[in-house]
Amino acid sequence: MPLSRASLTGFLFAALLCGAPAPRAVAGPATIPLIIGDTLDEQGKPKPLAPLKRKLLDAIERELGVVFELRMYPWARAERYAIDGAGLILGLPKNADRLHALHYSDVAAYNKLWIVTRSDATFRFNSIEDLRGKSIGMVRGYNYGEEVERARAAKIFRTDEDIASRSTRLTRLMLKRVDAVLLFQPSQQSPRDIEIEINAFMEPRLRTIGAAADAGYSVLPKPLTTDGGVFFAIARNKDDGIIDRINAALARIRQRTPN
Repeated sequence: MPLSRASLTGFLFAALLCGAPAPRAVAGPATIPLIIGDTLDEQGKPKPLAPLKRKLLDAIERELGVVFELRMYPWARAERYAIDGAGLILGLPKNADRLHALHYSDVAAYNKLWIVTRSDATFRFNSIEDLRGKSIGMVRGYNYGEEVERARAAKIFRTDEDIASRSTRLTRLMLKRVDAVLLFQPSQQSPRDIEIEINAFMEPRLRTIGAAADAGYSVLPKPLTTDGGVFFAIARNKDDGIIDRINAALARIRQRTPN
């Protein structure tokens, strides 16, 4: 982060008092640790950030004059590290305990939670009750929001929890190990957009499945939920003003973004 005029003056004054020459150049952008829940490939290795998330981070970096040092972990560990003060975190949903421990930013983006099925095994969906008795593929350790978590606790549906590998969960769906898979996608995408993306993503992977890959993927037309927003957050005792600066950056970005 570039030094302010006041900070630079203070730095030069301290250098003079110590009898040291003033620095010839101001240091480069500050590096800020940013914790993100990982998304894994079939081998369990972290995948690159999704393009829309990378675009968001690039915009925030430019506004703040910083560089984010990405640290990717399984969600349960990511949450623990953030609460312990290891850095900012992006994408951790709010709940009462987290709001007590973390200072959250304004909304940075929205996602919708979609239900993906085999194209030959779609079903009618109007409410979460329509998932009763079904087996649902989910990421182990991830919180899908209050409505879904209440339904999970009430055993309305069975959960098949796996690593954060989208391709692994979608493969299990194609093999009929689960009835549906839950996927968060950016809110501006339509069900048809997501179907095209998923089928293109899985097409080379389905060749290894053989005869079982006798259908495509469908996204049910109604999302399960629209999340409460994607936020940055940091441990309250570690917030040196970064959340306020992020909020100001988000406001400037929104002003420049066409509706």
